[in-house]
Amino acid sequence: MGRAPSTPALLALVLLLGACTAANPSATPTPTPTRDPNAFNVTALLDLSGTRAPNGAPQRDALEMWADQHSATSPRVKLRIVDVASSAAKTVLELRREVVEARADAIVVGVSVDYDDAFANLVQLAQVPVLFTIPIPEPATRGGGWAFALAPTPAQLARFVLDDAGLRSDLDSGLLVSDESTTAIIERIALTAELGRRNVKANVVTVTATDAAQKLRPVLPTNPVVLFAGTPRSYLAAARTAATGTTLYFSYLCELGDIGDLRDAAPLAVWPGSRWVAASPLGTSATARTTFMQTFTDRAGGPPTSVAASAYDALALLASAAADGIDPAAVRDRLQSGTFAGIATTYTFSPSQHAGFNTGDLALLRYVGQRSSPAVR
Repeated sequence: MGRAPSTPALLALVLLLGACTAANPSATPTPTPTRDPNAFNVTALLDLSGTRAPNGAPQRDALEMWADQHSATSPRVKLRIVDVASSAAKTVLELRREVVEARADAIVVGVSVDYDDAFANLVQLAQVPVLFTIPIPEPATRGGGWAFALAPTPAQLARFVLDDAGLRSDLDSGLLVSDESTTAIIERIALTAELGRRNVKANVVTVTATDAAQKLRPVLPTNPVVLFAGTPRSYLAAARTAATGTTLYFSYLCELGDIGDLRDAAPLAVWPGSRWVAASPLGTSATARTTFMQTFTDRAGGPPTSVAASAYDALALLASAAADGIDPAAVRDRLQSGTFAGIATTYTFSPSQHAGFNTGDLALLRYVGQRSSPAVR
C-alpha cells in the first residue's frame, strides 16, 4: 500500500473546488437548508467501502446503537453517516461539505488521517467540534482549538507497548515492521521516536503485502519481540511463521477478524486497547460497560473494538456537552473543561489537553474467539 497524497495537496484541491463551485452572482441564490431547532446535527465520516483500514462498520454499528438508545433525548442528536470510501481526498472534501453545506454542529472522524499542520488547520477552519476516534497526535492549539482525540495518541501507544516489550526482552533485539501505509507510517514514527528516547536504534524492516512473508520468514525466528506498525493485514501470513516464545505486538487498530487468523499460531499475538472491551470488565461503570458489550455483540454479531467503543462515546460526549445549548463554541468549551465517564475510558480534557484518553485504561489484549471479547494478557 502506498502513502496517501499529502494533506497540503488535498487542502489545495478543496480550496480550488470551493472556488470553482462558488455561486454565480447573477444566479438565484440556493436556499439555506432549514434547521430543526431541536436537533444537534452530528456527521460521522467513516470508511465503509474501499481498502483503507480499519473498516468503519463497527463504528457505524456503535454510533447507530447510541442514536437508537437515545432517540428521545433533548437536544435530539441527529446522526448522519458519510462513507468517504477509503479516500484521503474525499475525507477532506466531505469534512468541508458537512460543515459548510450540511451545517453540521459537530463531526466525528473515524478514519485514518495524516494529521499534519494542513489537516489541523482545516479542522480549525471548521469552527465546530471535531472528534477523532483513530489515534492522532495531541491536537490542542492555543486556546484549545476544535479537535478532540478520543483514542490514545501514537506517542502514548508507543510508550505503553515498549514498556511491556522492554520487560520481556532487550529492545535492541526487537524488530519493527512497517508496510508504509498511512497508519503504519504514523505508528512507525512514534515507535522509532520512543525507542530513540530510550537510546535504542530501531531495527526497521519495510514490507508490502506481497513480499512480507518472503522478507520476514528468515528474520522472525531470531527476534523475541516483533512490533508491527499499522493495521495487520499485510503481516498475517508472515506472523504465523514466528517461533514459539516470540511476542508479536500489533496495532491499536486491530480488527478481531484479522487478528483471529493467528489464533492457532505459535507466537503470542497481542495489541493495545481499552481494558473495558475485554471479557468481564469490573469496576466503576461496569454495569454500563457490560450492557454496551452485550448489546453491541448481539447487534453486530461480534464484540466491539476499542475504536467502536470510542465512537459510541463520541455521541455521548457531544450530547452531554450540548445539553445546555448547541452553540459550537459553547459545546467546545464544555468539552474542554470536563471529565466524561465513557465506555472505552474516562476522558479528561482541558484547553491545553485535547487528547483525553486515560492511559491507565490501556491493556494488552489477546484473541479468545470469534464471538468472544478479547482477554487481557
